[in-house]
Amino acid sequence: MDLAASSSAAARMCCAALEPVLTNRVTLRNDSLYPVERDAPWSQTCWLPATCFVRPSSAQDVVETLKAVKQTGSKFAVRCGGHNPNPGFSSSDDSGIVIDLRDLNTLHLGQDGILQVGAGNKWGAVYEYLEERELTIIGGRHKDVGVAGFLLGGGMPAFPGLYGLGADQIKNVEVVLADATVVNANEESNPDLVKVLKGGGSNFGIVTRFDIQTYPQIKTQYTVNVYDPSDYVNIMRAAAELQVSMEADPKIGTFTYVNPTFIAVGLFYAEWVEERPKAFDTFFNLKSLISAAVPTTNGTMRDLVLAIGTDFPVARRQYASQASKVDADFYVDVYEHYQRVVKKYPTAGNLSYSIQPASIAAIDAGEKKGGNILGLEKVPQCWWAFVAEWEGQQNDTVAEEAIDELYKGMQKLSHEKGQWLDFIFMNEGKWTQDVLRSYGASSMSKMDEVRAKYDADSVFQTLQQGGYLLSKAV
Repeated sequence: MDLAASSSAAARMCCAALEPVLTNRVTLRNDSLYPVERDAPWSQTCWLPATCFVRPSSAQDVVETLKAVKQTGSKFAVRCGGHNPNPGFSSSDDSGIVIDLRDLNTLHLGQDGILQVGAGNKWGAVYEYLEERELTIIGGRHKDVGVAGFLLGGGMPAFPGLYGLGADQIKNVEVVLADATVVNANEESNPDLVKVLKGGGSNFGIVTRFDIQTYPQIKTQYTVNVYDPSDYVNIMRAAAELQVSMEADPKIGTFTYVNPTFIAVGLFYAEWVEERPKAFDTFFNLKSLISAAVPTTNGTMRDLVLAIGTDFPVARRQYASQASKVDADFYVDVYEHYQRVVKKYPTAGNLSYSIQPASIAAIDAGEKKGGNILGLEKVPQCWWAFVAEWEGQQNDTVAEEAIDELYKGMQKLSHEKGQWLDFIFMNEGKWTQDVLRSYGASSMSKMDEVRAKYDADSVFQTLQQGGYLLSKAV
């Protein structure tokens, strides 16, 4: 029996073992709901034919599932929001099973302001729950993004300068370890584990619940303007100028989204002000301003997320990421490189990218909250997110070539222009990128140490289908 056949057989045995244990929570290939489970992910690249889909409803269900995985040697993937476009990260072919945590969707607010969030929640539900209680949280910028993947990858919020990254808000995690035990990790109990889970991904266990710090409702003023891309030089200079302003004012939030036909800029402020912040004036005064996709509005974090969120069309997708320093001339160089790639690959679908700033204030805020494992250099920086979206499996190769040329060209330029930062944002990385090593040698050593302590048999390194695994870091 070859390896693939052996893996498929192990997966079938695992599904069969789980059927009587998790009644009505195992979906097999011949079940009517199988296509719905298979096609649940955001990207068609992850519509893969897993041997079965398992939907635990409690931490104990996850324990039983992990026991069966170990006993049969089945490959597995863990899915929460299903927003990661990398095949195998939260999806599996018929050589494994998918453990779908969407039914771990409890929300409970303690008197101390700590929100207990089941790992299967999406951010839209979390914001709505807190809105009713006049509170908010430092979470995702899209309502359909899963809580778990966002937090385990670091998590870029709308206002990183206020309280830090999403992962920095974690006070405690409930996690099922490789030995099928359930533990809590926080500052007092298993502090080494909670530290590496703040950005270390799926290397250490299956998180079933996050306990997260909440805050009084943030009064949020937001605008999304659309610009003619022919004015890219002035737009890119304005973007870099605004990011410099963020260093002095943590209430500023922004993004710049570049598409072949337009450039959209989000201008956010964490306060309702009668006169817009002067830092935004350059953008409002640009002659290339076409319209306001989202007119200036006073609202809440939930309102902002709903306003900037879009209903994504069905498509195949791939991300890639890289960090850099903040520099207007470099931003212009990257845009011109992008235009060359778009023209070179006309059949690669929609190629786009986003400029996402992370300020020194965001890094400082994270350190004050106990730190994360990302190893960020304390300089103003930009986390670039490159995206390819296309139709049809027949176009996979050209789309992969296009996004590789796009992000690798940006990396080359950043070295040449002295703008390079050795950090790759996990939430938006490509499966071929060495995310964990970009955190630095110290972080890698710490993660290896914690992995050996909590998963001595390397269950999560050898049986997971994909992910940014320590065993795969080159």
